[in-house]
Amino acid sequence: MDKKPLFKAPYDLKDVSILFSIVALFLLITAVLGNNLFGIFQDNVNFG
Repeated sequence: MDKKPLFKAPYDLKDVSILFSIVALFLLITAVLGNNLFGIFQDNVNFG
Protein backbone atom coordinates (compact mmCIF):
# COMPACT_ATOMS: atom_id res chain seq x y z
CA MET A 1 0.00 0.00 0.00
CA ASP A 2 1.56 3.23 -1.17
CA LYS A 3 -1.26 5.48 0.02
CA LYS A 4 -0.40 8.66 1.88
CA PRO A 5 -1.65 8.52 5.46
CA LEU A 6 -4.34 11.05 6.28
CA PHE A 7 -2.66 12.18 9.48
CA LYS A 8 1.13 12.25 9.52
CA ALA A 9 2.83 12.79 12.86
CA PRO A 10 4.77 15.87 11.73
CA TYR A 11 1.83 17.85 10.39
CA ASP A 12 2.40 19.68 7.14
CA LEU A 13 2.20 23.27 8.32
CA LYS A 14 1.06 24.55 4.92
CA ASP A 15 -1.86 22.11 4.82
CA VAL A 16 -2.87 23.02 8.35
CA SER A 17 -2.74 26.76 7.68
CA ILE A 18 -4.79 26.37 4.49
CA LEU A 19 -7.38 24.29 6.33
CA PHE A 20 -7.45 26.76 9.21
CA SER A 21 -7.94 29.74 6.88
CA ILE A 22 -10.80 27.94 5.10
CA VAL A 23 -12.51 27.26 8.44
CA ALA A 24 -11.90 30.85 9.62
CA LEU A 25 -13.36 32.25 6.38
CA PHE A 26 -16.36 29.92 6.65
CA LEU A 27 -17.02 31.01 10.24
CA LEU A 28 -16.66 34.68 9.32
CA ILE A 29 -19.08 34.37 6.40
CA THR A 30 -21.65 32.44 8.43
CA ALA A 31 -21.36 34.94 11.30
CA VAL A 32 -21.97 37.90 8.98
CA LEU A 33 -24.80 36.15 7.13
CA GLY A 34 -26.40 34.98 10.36
CA ASN A 35 -26.18 38.48 11.79
CA ASN A 36 -27.82 40.01 8.72
CA LEU A 37 -30.52 37.34 8.59
CA PHE A 38 -31.30 37.80 12.26
CA GLY A 39 -31.47 41.58 11.76
CA ILE A 40 -33.98 41.15 8.92
CA PHE A 41 -35.94 38.70 11.07
CA GLN A 42 -36.04 41.21 13.93
CA ASP A 43 -37.22 43.96 11.59
CA ASN A 44 -40.06 41.83 10.24
CA VAL A 45 -41.17 40.40 13.58
CA ASN A 46 -41.88 42.76 16.44
CA PHE A 47 -40.85 41.27 19.77
CA GLY A 48 -43.23 42.72 22.32
